[in-house]
Amino acid sequence: MNEGGHLSPERAAMTGFPEAHCRVIASRRLEDDAYVLLDTGSPGHPYLYGLNCFQRDGQWFEHGSSNGPGWEQTGHDPDVGTLSLWADVPEDVDCVRVNFDGVLIEEPVSDAGYLLVWWRVAQPTQWPHVVAVRANGTWTTESDVGLALRVAVERGHVPGRTA
Repeated sequence: MNEGGHLSPERAAMTGFPEAHCRVIASRRLEDDAYVLLDTGSPGHPYLYGLNCFQRDGQWFEHGSSNGPGWEQTGHDPDVGTLSLWADVPEDVDCVRVNFDGVLIEEPVSDAGYLLVWWRVAQPTQWPHVVAVRANGTWTTESDVGLALRVAVERGHVPGRTA
């Protein structure tokens, strides 16, 4: 066993966070790479945090993190990395539709958040973005900004009843 390694990427990602305020929202793996999305906020006040992890000799290690989605170099090639898109969503949303390079992807929501990951890709010039959400069985057009505003209103961070 390597010093500091963990048996899962989720355990590696949670290292250093108090367990009372840290839970896994979602994780994705491809071979020896993983991306883990955590909620590190207090109950009722989520704070999402994403981490790249890698596996070596059967042990998982954290390899870069951020409090926002994006692209991160994850190997020796400076032009190749992992691209992530994630956010928390209003309680009634159960799926998001994302456009990336003209391809539409539907991603289910888990624990009031979603996570999409693209592996071993160049840093994009056109970033993936939310184009619609499904709430109560109905798809409606939505943007990343509109979705974030709805979350802020729902949680009382912005005055108002609707976004």
